[in-house]
Parts: sequence; structure tokens; C-alpha cells
Amino acid sequence: MVIALLLIALIAASAFFTMEPGKFRNLSFILLAFFTLRIVLGRLRSR
Repeated sequence: MVIALLLIALIAASAFFTMEPGKFRNLSFILLAFFTLRIVLGRLRSR
């Protein structure tokens, strides 16, 4: 779980610094937030 969250954070940072502000950067952040939520909820459910 920690590795997956670190990879998502790395992808979010690269999207923030390489993409210009607009719809596509916001969409990428929304998708990354969705995947982060799925990872965290999956971890909580497995407990």
C-alpha cells in the first residue's frame, strides 16, 4: 500500500510540474484521487 501511494504521489507531482493548468491537469488529479481512495478503502476493508 505504501509503495502504491508513493507512486501515485510521484505521478501527481510530475503532472503538476509538467502539465499546464487546465482541464486535463484537473482530470488527472481527479483520477489519481479516485485510485488513491480505492487503495485506502481496500486496505481498510482487508483489516
